[in-house]
Amino acid sequence: MKLLKFLIPLLLVASCSSFSLSGLFSSEDNAEELPADDSSVEEIDEEVEEEEEEDFELESLEDEEEDEEDEEEEELEEEENLEVVTLEEEDEEEEEEEDYEEEEDLDEEEEVESVALE
Repeated sequence: MKLLKFLIPLLLVASCSSFSLSGLFSSEDNAEELPADDSSVEEIDEEVEEEEEEDFELESLEDEEEDEEDEEEEELEEEENLEVVTLEEEDEEEEEEEDYEEEEDLDEEEEVESVALE
């Protein structure tokens, strides 16, 4: 009975298609297989690096486009602000001129009144 408890798991493992007794008991060096694996890993690493570089280039192009758009928007805002400021200054100048003309009219009226009173 004890023997069956030990053999059943071993038989289950042995029935697997990837299991081999020769691979279990042999201690051969797999040095010949390792360089082939390394080259495939290096190829994958190179592909990943190329993709990252492409992504970085795309991101930098997108950033440059966004920066240009932001600069254009800022320039437009500055122009609008300048236009508003100049319009406000013109309005103030017109108001000052009107006030000055009103003062002159008042001065003339006062003179007329003072002459009439004399």
